[in-house]
Amino acid sequence: MQTPVEIAYRHCEPTEGMRAEIDAQLKRLEQFSDRITSCRVVVEAPQTRHRNGVSYKVNLFVAMPQHKDIAVNAHDAPKREHARVAIREAFDEAIRQVEEAEREMRGKVKQHAGSRRRS
Repeated sequence: MQTPVEIAYRHCEPTEGMRAEIDAQLKRLEQFSDRITSCRVVVEAPQTRHRNGVSYKVNLFVAMPQHKDIAVNAHDAPKREHARVAIREAFDEAIRQVEEAEREMRGKVKQHAGSRRRS
């Protein structure tokens, strides 16, 4: 990445496990594209405790060239009781989107059968 990764924690204190999971997932993400210019990670717990415990949300913002910015927010992945699971699932979604952006930038996007033009 061209800029340092920004990591923020909202309504929760970062644990060593959370930090280790984010570091591992960032290394994994970088294996899928060397074009990533920046990344911002936000781990958020609700302000109030729910009956079933804390549900973590993870938001990811990944910037790539050619305006292929990727955003993974709480709507893309369900809330999880364990922060490390929420982090892993958010990065899984980001990796899927990075792979798709890489294919688009290389011009290797599949055409759907219904979208072919017939002359």
